[in-house]
Amino acid sequence: MVHEYTRERLEGWVADFCETDGLRGVPASLAEHASALLVSWLEDACDRGDVEPEDLTAEALRDALMKTIARAALSDEAHAAVPALCRDLLAQLEEDGRLGDGRDLGLTLYAQRAAYERAVEGKVETLRRPGSKLGRNDPCPCGSGRKYKKCCMRD
Repeated sequence: MVHEYTRERLEGWVADFCETDGLRGVPASLAEHASALLVSWLEDACDRGDVEPEDLTAEALRDALMKTIARAALSDEAHAAVPALCRDLLAQLEEDGRLGDGRDLGLTLYAQRAAYERAVEGKVETLRRPGSKLGRNDPCPCGSGRKYKKCCMRD
């Protein structure tokens, strides 16, 4: 759970962003919820990474985006604008001197917007085997020259 002081700091960061031109070009359906949405996203990322806001990682931010924000009840237009909004917030935090590599973190998240769209739709990515299935009578992959069933299958 995020400490109360940390939450206040995150709220201040987001408020500064929203009061400037940070919400310019954002759909109205997202603009009305943007502040609360961004604060909850940053809080969740701090919880996931168990770090202070200045030490946020791309992995924690991505997980929070995919698992928290993607499930928010927003319009399709609002969801489409979320990755750009997060990118802009992180870039602004770097410009303000609050987050060391905010621009890079924002660009990393923005590059994963297709995965975000799949998360919004609730689609699970299918995992595919890179090669064909190994049969009992196929040569053993260890290179012994024996059949798989007589070699490594027993292990």
